[in-house]
Amino acid sequence: MGDTGRLVVAGGAMTIALAAALAALILAIAALLSVLRSRLCTATKIAWAAVVLAAPFLGSLAWFALGRRGTARRTASH
Repeated sequence: MGDTGRLVVAGGAMTIALAAALAALILAIAALLSVLRSRLCTATKIAWAAVVLAAPFLGSLAWFALGRRGTARRTASH
C-alpha cells in the first residue's frame, strides 16, 4: 500500500476537515442571525455579534448556551 494508501487517507482527512469547516460556518451564520433577531438592546447585539465574529465556533456555542437563554428569561418576565 504505497503512496495510494496515503492519498486515500489524506483525501478522507481533507473531506472531514472541509465538512467540519462548513459546519462551523453554518453554526456561525445561524448564531449571527439569532443574535440579530433577538430582543436584546442594540449594544448587546453588537457585543454578541463581535464575539461570534471574533471566535466563530466558540462564540457561536457561547451564544447558544448562554446568550439565547438570557433572552428567553427576559421575554418571559415581561
